[in-house]
Amino acid sequence: MKDHEPMKAVGPMKAVGPMARIARFFDRVGDRVKRSPAAPLYPLVEAVNAAMFSPDENTTQAPFVRDALSTKRFVIPVVMALFPVLALATWFYGLKVPVMLLVAYATGAVVESIFAWTRNEHIHEGFLVTGILMVMIFPVTTPLWVFVIATVFGIVFGKEVFGGVGQNPVNPALVGRMFVFLSWPALVAPSAYPEPVYRLTTWFSSAADAVTSATPLAMLKLGEVPPDASMVNLLWQLKPGCIGEISSLLLILGGLYLVFVRVVNFRIPLGMIAGSVAGAALVAVFRPMPDLMTQWLSGGFLLGMFFMATDPVTIPTTRTGKWIAGGLCGFLVVMIRQFTPLVEGVMFAIVLMNLSSPLIDEGILALRLRRESRHE
Repeated sequence: MKDHEPMKAVGPMKAVGPMARIARFFDRVGDRVKRSPAAPLYPLVEAVNAAMFSPDENTTQAPFVRDALSTKRFVIPVVMALFPVLALATWFYGLKVPVMLLVAYATGAVVESIFAWTRNEHIHEGFLVTGILMVMIFPVTTPLWVFVIATVFGIVFGKEVFGGVGQNPVNPALVGRMFVFLSWPALVAPSAYPEPVYRLTTWFSSAADAVTSATPLAMLKLGEVPPDASMVNLLWQLKPGCIGEISSLLLILGGLYLVFVRVVNFRIPLGMIAGSVAGAALVAVFRPMPDLMTQWLSGGFLLGMFFMATDPVTIPTTRTGKWIAGGLCGFLVVMIRQFTPLVEGVMFAIVLMNLSSPLIDEGILALRLRRESRHE
């Protein structure tokens, strides 16, 4: 057998044409910033450069693998899938929606830059998803100062204290929302939400200036029957609630797109659906069985199922573990909605599922090792 030739280091794919000139421009700007008094701002320049082009680092040791999977490969499709929801919410809730997105990105960039500078690391693209998810999970009535606190708290205590991108045990956006939900519940989860009507050119100031109504889940919690609660109406009609809950149809289309491009693992959404069915069947033992279409197409179920519970960092790594985690999450959503004073249970269910993921993987791997040892 002939010896293999030494493998060469694999470098980044070079930009060509006009993009090459843009890449060289960012390289020159980055070099000047690093040598200037503005050196602490270099992570921001590097973040823009990394978001547009491949990294400049060369691989110097094995394994030498070139793969299309990268942080951008996961981040960009998620932002694309949520953009139609964001645009629709802007049309019906006004200019405050894109302002909230800019505030989330600006706040996240500052926090990420501080940690990147202190650690001498680059800013990763992950905060692009965290920022847009922060907008999706808050109502438009949320004061901006509460929104900023949630963003800072979520990034710091949901991600950075654990080591940054790829190390967070729970979804950072949900950590931020949970903190402000427990601190100022009336500002984050009001009893009534503004109806989605045309407000594209206006600034939403307060719910007192708008027609408000309870969500279908809130009406069910009060023992009332939501009007027009058929599957067709829940799917097509615009619903009051958090910004990302405005359209079930767009969430389904965006989620299916992420499954199609393999950014989202299909086992988590299907597991959540199966778990919610099991939860509803258990509820039926004690009280009338909740309507599953209302459970799925109302509140944050779809948003959580496709865009937050599927975070590849916070879910089990094994295939069986993904099924179990999804089923556990869907089951907990129904249990929290039915047996607690809370109207919504998606946030707490996903966080509990995230915290259980390491234990689920450990249990599955232990069973596999035990099974294999029996056959030896």
